[in-house]
Amino acid sequence: MTDFLILLVDDEPDLLMSLEAAITAEGYRILTADSGPKALEIIKTHRPNLVLLDVMMPGMDGFEVCHKIKEDPATSDIAVIFLSADKMVASKVHGLDAGAFDYVVKPFSYAEIFARLRSFRREWKYRREITSLIDFSMQITSLDFDTLMATIKEKIGAIFYADRFSIFLWNPQTKTLRLAVSNRDLPEGVEEISLNDTPLMRDVVKSGEIIFVRNFGHSKYESHNHEMYPDNFAFGIPLKMENNIIGVLNLNGNSGGFFNEHDLAFMRLGAELIARAISNSIQYRTIQEIAVTDPLTNIYNRRFFFERLHNEWERSHRYNSKMTIIMTDLDFFKKINDTYGHECGDMVLVNSAKTLKKHLRKIDVVARYGGEEFILLLPEIPKKTAIMVAERIRKDVESTLYEWEGEKLSVTISMGLADSSATGITKAEDIIRIADENLYKAKGGGRNRVVS
Repeated sequence: MTDFLILLVDDEPDLLMSLEAAITAEGYRILTADSGPKALEIIKTHRPNLVLLDVMMPGMDGFEVCHKIKEDPATSDIAVIFLSADKMVASKVHGLDAGAFDYVVKPFSYAEIFARLRSFRREWKYRREITSLIDFSMQITSLDFDTLMATIKEKIGAIFYADRFSIFLWNPQTKTLRLAVSNRDLPEGVEEISLNDTPLMRDVVKSGEIIFVRNFGHSKYESHNHEMYPDNFAFGIPLKMENNIIGVLNLNGNSGGFFNEHDLAFMRLGAELIARAISNSIQYRTIQEIAVTDPLTNIYNRRFFFERLHNEWERSHRYNSKMTIIMTDLDFFKKINDTYGHECGDMVLVNSAKTLKKHLRKIDVVARYGGEEFILLLPEIPKKTAIMVAERIRKDVESTLYEWEGEKLSVTISMGLADSSATGITKAEDIIRIADENLYKAKGGGRNRVVS
């Protein structure tokens, strides 16, 4: 009970000593004071969780001490239990009106005191848990998914009695669980797993209920992913929104002690907060992706491209690095639409976008510029290197065969390049202008070529 501190205040030395010894033997931390002023000094310095306060003391009585505790915002949340020989109802009412949690009449048995302490400590624990849940809910409000996961990783230990945790998000289309965050290194190969490879999480997903394994080593789950659950207990808690499973919260490593029904209810509340925060973040990310994504090709749209272009332009100037733009145009694309129809044309556009994306790095950007035109942004890449990238793309597009209604067809691509070191560059749009001029030269020079 090292997290719980009691201040015992009484002007009777024998009672003070005997009660201190008895309470200490029960495992509580305790401080003592033999007067009201000393008690207030200790309270300001040590901030105990509970004050056992005698009423009848010379100078400053217990009622006055209680009033001073409660009127100070810094100490008003400290609980007081009065200890008094005064059995009068008026005295009890006065004490409770002063803000006391309880009133115990002397002489009392130690068993009664210990019962009152246990009762208060339970209530104190519940209040602290609710406060921690409220704080946690206010901290996990970020709509950015990565920021949210980082906050959960940092703060989750304050509300769950477990040393290890992980969150897996459920994909009903692929029937897989993908790791979102964990505060421990997990075994290799568990970043994305199927339900058959994780029976505990499978049961959570299928039942929608908490799975609590009290002895993991002797359970039906023992032979699967035991490295994820090194302790004897394991929790799988469903993360649900509107009765739909969106993920599983795993808990393992119970340094907080045993679990009871209250702990389970508390975990359900915590899981609901996490599920709501994750759901909000995923919805926000989806909306953001829709806003910056071309609906046909599923690559970035022109709006997003220009946002990234200006960011990279500023960064290239700050760090004196180069950046290259590649403008592309599918050759004779109108002929494909006219001959085979727009559905066939859409198929070619989608696959061409995939081809472009395949040859780029994660930091590169490919966007649909309009119609059959695509534009590529290659940060920190000079024109010489970008030409090699463009040639690989050109050859890949040219060698790709499509089949449409029993006929085979292919397409070629023309490309124009410019980098930030080109003559006459004063702003980001100048690079696009020069790349577009080079694209025009590529098409005028016979198409299916790269011009820089």
